[in-house]
Amino acid sequence: FAVEALRLLGRPRASLSIVLADAALVRALNRDYRDSDKATDVLSFSFAAPDDLADRAARVFLGEIYLSVETARRQARAARRPFAREIAHLTLHGILHLLGHDHAKAAERRCMRGEERRLTRLLSARIRALQVL
Repeated sequence: FAVEALRLLGRPRASLSIVLADAALVRALNRDYRDSDKATDVLSFSFAAPDDLADRAARVFLGEIYLSVETARRQARAARRPFAREIAHLTLHGILHLLGHDHAKAAERRCMRGEERRLTRLLSARIRALQVL
């Protein structure tokens, strides 16, 4: 799924790590690295320098994405959507952060949400397949 998302984003040779974690670990990382002592659903830690991202065809390790499985499960239940769909959304969100997207400002938020919706649409068959597993 993530490999296909990277391909759709024009980064066919990029790689990343995804860590499925409990809420306590993600909260501790959020506290230690973002000075925010609260739970969150996904954290991204970029390892690529901006210059590394200039060549879209280059082989580059983007970084790590930490997904809180507990938080994702709770959010999926609250939104009445499949757990796999929530994990897919959080994965895409994390990938976009690794590629430099942000959502601190309204314009950035609109851009990032639009890209998440586009990728979700393009990957919908893969997301449905995940739900079967």
